[in-house]
Amino acid sequence: MPLPKTCQGELYIYAESLLWSLFPIFSIIAFASLPPLYTGAISTLIATGFFAFIMTIKKKWHELTIKSAWKDILLATLIVGILFYSLIFIGLQKTTAGSAGIILLMEVFFSMFILRIWNKEHLAKSNVYGSILMVIGAIIILFPGRINLNEGDAIILLATAIPPVGNYFAQQARAKVSSHTIMFVRSALSGIFILLLAMIFEPAPSSANLTTSFIFLLVNGLLLMGLSKVFWLESIHRIPITKALALHSISPAFTLTFAFFILGEIPTIWQILGLLPMILGVMFLTGYNLKNRRNPENTVK
Repeated sequence: MPLPKTCQGELYIYAESLLWSLFPIFSIIAFASLPPLYTGAISTLIATGFFAFIMTIKKKWHELTIKSAWKDILLATLIVGILFYSLIFIGLQKTTAGSAGIILLMEVFFSMFILRIWNKEHLAKSNVYGSILMVIGAIIILFPGRINLNEGDAIILLATAIPPVGNYFAQQARAKVSSHTIMFVRSALSGIFILLLAMIFEPAPSSANLTTSFIFLLVNGLLLMGLSKVFWLESIHRIPITKALALHSISPAFTLTFAFFILGEIPTIWQILGLLPMILGVMFLTGYNLKNRRNPENTVK
């Protein structure tokens, strides 16, 4: 007996959260040898190869001829594949993996407000309370006992305002074509564009540096920017974006744990203090509770 659509979506998002929590860590390790835009471009192009292989196995190449999906795919590519990831890779060079993982939770805040304003929906009191908690948590991380703003944290905060609209278009495209087709086009186009930016603004890496970073680029491309993104698209195809983001809020806890064991980053008191209100804010913003879990109709149709 197949699992209900809601349960499938939840399992996909849990798997995506575990994989994505490693993204800041492996990117920062790669930065030791490669500039950020080159790291992003090569990782994305490796992901392109991964999606091309999957499309071949699943015989999905004909989906590229479905013209009605192209507008949504191209908009998702521009917004998420190019703008979001360019800012993330630049920001990660200037902050810690733990702080980046927590600040990325602000995507929930921006998702709720942008999507609600877009749909002209009323904001309930719980949404207001959740927003306040999210902002408090972000301020604690951005200003840990000091007034000066960390540049990397600010860039990543800016980046979190970008995906909500892109996710909407990706969700629309997923109703017409498979997640593999969406990610192949997005990865190919954004990888080429980011590579061009890297060639213009960054020094070319040596072959020795590429060899040193290859294993981390491979993991980034195949698992973190490849498989985890398939899990994400399959999740929001089955459950609402806001619910997926609520479940995804567990990811920063994984990031802090992996950063401790892999990078030796000890979580600061400010990171812990900032994480707690942000997770609580996610729950208020999305209204994700036992009532939601009992309602199988709360899914994307």
